[in-house]
Amino acid sequence: MEDESKFVRALLRRDWEAYNMYLEKLEGQGKGTPIATIGYACYIAARQRFAEHRSPEEIIRFVADTRATLSEGRDLPAKEAEAVMYAMLDMDMPDVDEIVDGLDVGMIAEIQGQLLFKLVLDAALTDEQLDNLLLEAERLIHQADG
Repeated sequence: MEDESKFVRALLRRDWEAYNMYLEKLEGQGKGTPIATIGYACYIAARQRFAEHRSPEEIIRFVADTRATLSEGRDLPAKEAEAVMYAMLDMDMPDVDEIVDGLDVGMIAEIQGQLLFKLVLDAALTDEQLDNLLLEAERLIHQADG
């Protein structure tokens, strides 16, 4: 597993010692937050979670629950988080493209990070399942890179 995935795993597991170690390692390599890993992991987890129930009501409820559950959730912009979820789930909803296109990469990564945290929390993933999710994200990243 790559350092970027190990960083995300440490973050999701709240292993702050490992998180700080991988953060320092990534910064030493001139890398920042592994936004691709977060994005692809969120994409995979969202599609698994909402495989059968892709309705606007379910997405709205999930985002509201995320905002209520996470300590930083109140800072999660609801309309934008819903739009990011709709986009990841290929749901044709009004204004989604305009909302997502108006977000910078950092904001999308922040939204996806919070959504990913809640998706992993709700799924109660074992360490092995989380590792498999992150390895699948790595595979998609490499596939996209060509």
